[in-house]
Amino acid sequence: MTRYITEQEARAIFKYEKRRMVGTAEPNYIELLPTSEACRKLNYSSQDSLRKAVSNGTLRLGYEVQDRRSPESRNCSYYFSIPACVKRLNTPPEKRRA
Repeated sequence: MTRYITEQEARAIFKYEKRRMVGTAEPNYIELLPTSEACRKLNYSSQDSLRKAVSNGTLRLGYEVQDRRSPESRNCSYYFSIPACVKRLNTPPEKRRA
C-alpha cells in the first residue's frame, strides 16, 4: 500500500529542512547546564536565588532540574534543562502545578 504525504506534511518537512540548512533548527538533545552556567543563561542574580527557585517549587526536580549528587553528599549538584526552565518560568504562577 502506497502512502502519500499531505501538503501540510510536505510544508512542515520543507520548513524543518530549510531551518536545518540555515542552522536554526532545534537540536535533538536536551541542554543541561550546571547551576553556575544556568544562572547566567536564565538571568538569575546569583546561584543561591536559582537554588531557591528549586526549593520553593518554581522549578521542579525531575522535570526542569536534575540532582546529580552522590548518595552520601550533603551539597546539591543541580543541572538545569534550559528549554524546560524557560517554558516553566514563562507560565503564569497561578497556572503552574506542583
